[in-house]
Amino acid sequence: FFAASTVPAPATRFAAAPIPMPRMAFCPIPHTARDQVWLAAGVGIGLSVAWYLRQRDGWDRAYSTTPCVLREPPTVVKTATMQIDEIAGGASNGEPRLSMAHVRVAAATTEAIQIPDFDEYVLVLNGVMHVDVGHADVAKRPRRFARAAPVLLVAKSGETFWLPRGQRYKYWFPGACEYVAICMPAFHPSRATLQTE
Repeated sequence: FFAASTVPAPATRFAAAPIPMPRMAFCPIPHTARDQVWLAAGVGIGLSVAWYLRQRDGWDRAYSTTPCVLREPPTVVKTATMQIDEIAGGASNGEPRLSMAHVRVAAATTEAIQIPDFDEYVLVLNGVMHVDVGHADVAKRPRRFARAAPVLLVAKSGETFWLPRGQRYKYWFPGACEYVAICMPAFHPSRATLQTE
């Protein structure tokens, strides 16, 4: 019966040669059980590291919807006359929308002149703070404020400055002072545009 059958053998059923498939140098889909185990291990290790960093540093708390207590603020500037601790912002918890810093000035000093690309509230807790707005030299004023006369603002304990972006500011202190600065968006040196006298 089998010898007389006219059905061709499976190997010879198709006359055309098989189409060669292109070889891939790398296939992102794990095909073997070994590859799948390594993928699961990698995902598990990655999630464990992320969870650990979240618990240790609170790096995602800026976006968290769960109330929490932020960790102790890191000191971002410390000199003989000034210490700045960032409560919230890029250096402390990764918050991009605003930054809040607690600044302690030990003696009479000045800060670097800046033309910030952020709005700022400054609440003076103790002492007196002076802010020079603008400059007597028109060439050193921001272009859109070229016609604005320079102004001296003074705030004492319990008073708050509103310092909108784009103006030229020079902060100076006749003596010891303590204040809280809130910048929107968060402070970053690239947004400060520092100037010299």
